[in-house]
Amino acid sequence: MDLHIKLGLLLLGASSALAEVRFYVPQVTMKSVLGRLTNNSFALDEPQCIFHQYNTTEVWLVIALDKVVPNLTEKDLSNPSTYSSFQTKKYYHIYQMPAANYTCSDTAPKAKAMVPVGIEANCSTLSFCNGILTENGPYRVKFVLLNNTNLRQETRWSEKISLRTATSRTSIGTWPGGRSAGMIVIVVILSVLLAILLAFLIAAIATGSKDICWCRTIDNEGFLGKEELDMDSFQITPYRPHSIYVTHSKCLKTSQNKSTVLK
Repeated sequence: MDLHIKLGLLLLGASSALAEVRFYVPQVTMKSVLGRLTNNSFALDEPQCIFHQYNTTEVWLVIALDKVVPNLTEKDLSNPSTYSSFQTKKYYHIYQMPAANYTCSDTAPKAKAMVPVGIEANCSTLSFCNGILTENGPYRVKFVLLNNTNLRQETRWSEKISLRTATSRTSIGTWPGGRSAGMIVIVVILSVLLAILLAFLIAAIATGSKDICWCRTIDNEGFLGKEELDMDSFQITPYRPHSIYVTHSKCLKTSQNKSTVLK
């Protein structure tokens, strides 16, 4: 009885392991890394802990345009196609790697484990080159496990992967046709206010310069110098000395006369 239970658990574990591969869906990583999705490349999350039971097989990644995916057969998937054949077949294989290289451990998954696609610029000497993606897509990818040319197992196809597209120079809006009515009104109002401010500034500078020139003209003509007063034109009341001052003056003159006599 125990043997039957153990055998059943073994078969159940094997079937669950096989199901784990079949139902795995590759996807573009959501990690905030450079090159996650560009106009000619993208990065997938690396499969972890799903290929460990296939150590004797090789894992390939198939890159295909979405439009040809429905027509790909098992024969197409099990016979690796080179990067150069993409121009005609619209699919190719990359990352020939033993399944044992996709390690599985009881620890937490590797945080930065990714599978970049479309990163090699020079593919002249490489058959299964991970070259840049030359079409906008959309693309779909899947992992296949091959034993020579026999398809042992495969994952599901990914969802559609659309690359980023650069904005065409001719589609960039130019002034004023590419601006909204609200933007035009705001720009016009700001331009008018700036013109008014500039007019006030010029007026202030002109007024200040006029005052300076007027003051210099007056100074050159002598109006700012000391004026010569005509004393005859003023009626000044005769000054009468105080009686104390008169007495003191008389005493002073008398003493001076006496001094002269003594001499």
